[in-house]
Amino acid sequence: MLDKVKRPLGINKFQAKIVLMCLCAGVSYGLAGIGVILLMTFMSRLSIGRDSAASHGISASDSSRLGGAAIALIFGAYFIGLVLLTPYTPSVLRVEREMYLWLAIFLCGLLGLAEDIKTDFLTPFLRLMTKFAVWGWLFWLWPDLMPKQLGIMGLDDLLQVPLLAWLLTTVFCVGFINAFNMADGANGLVPGIAFAAFVIFFLEYGRPTDGVLMFACTMFLLFNIISGWFFLGDTGSYGLGAIILGYGLNGVIGGGFSIWFMLALAAYPCLDFVASITRRLASGRSPFVADDGHLHNYLHRKLKPVFSSKVMANSVTGLLISGCTAGLALLGYITSWRAADSPDWLWVFVAETGLYLLVMRWLKQQSQQEG
Repeated sequence: MLDKVKRPLGINKFQAKIVLMCLCAGVSYGLAGIGVILLMTFMSRLSIGRDSAASHGISASDSSRLGGAAIALIFGAYFIGLVLLTPYTPSVLRVEREMYLWLAIFLCGLLGLAEDIKTDFLTPFLRLMTKFAVWGWLFWLWPDLMPKQLGIMGLDDLLQVPLLAWLLTTVFCVGFINAFNMADGANGLVPGIAFAAFVIFFLEYGRPTDGVLMFACTMFLLFNIISGWFFLGDTGSYGLGAIILGYGLNGVIGGGFSIWFMLALAAYPCLDFVASITRRLASGRSPFVADDGHLHNYLHRKLKPVFSSKVMANSVTGLLISGCTAGLALLGYITSWRAADSPDWLWVFVAETGLYLLVMRWLKQQSQQEG
């Protein structure tokens, strides 16, 4: 479509994408949205933090790893504006334990930024140990953030033992953040999950900071699926994963969300993480070494011949996966299918697990038949 309008308008495909993104952003958020699109365009063209298409999964072209840095910049600017220009005082400036949580999130984002700017700045093992240190420190300072009861037989008994609760919660949190990083392999996949999560958090809590995060993720999602010039990078996947984790822990402990609702919301990263680690260990490979055996890799190979645009095939892959998982949770929340604290979300997670296994098996069979 962009190629068809190229000649009459006298603009190239690059310019046409910018115009389309600005129009969509302007309709959604006015001048603020247009400004963010132009900022992202500028950051995506920087020479630092770039990957070739061959080095980043199913990317159709060279792209920037600074998407997460752009989200952080947008959030930081609006956050400072809220504090300086309005009477609103965020809880992070009022509640000590919130400060500890956001410090852990900041450190995860900073760890990712170092990796985005200089690849292999730290080995995968050192990055893993750093995250263990950060989250272990957080739960040591703020043990109330650790859930004591999840409604899961056997696990609830283990969580009553302080040291075991600390160890299990730390391992889960580090795994959760790594799962988001591992799943960031298609346009609109992790950004789509984050978008659904922050819409839910904004509707549930109604805080200005939640609205800012929803706005930033909306703009990034729009930019990501149309242009393909940006992806979250480690800054974004670590940072957004940590924020969703923090909100989820607070929600589960406070009774607003059940553990099953949060798992239904983040089903794909969690399922794909477990499947990937199991696959690599079973084949005698290191769990830290990336491969192309993810569901989104198989799905993209299946969809690629269907679309003439490589970016479109990439984006449809991500949106299909995020829509069938996080999108399902968002739809159930908005339509009040069940309250977010209901244990009935277990069955949604079970359905998502079954769907993941069936689709993965079918795609593998198709891939083998096609050679």
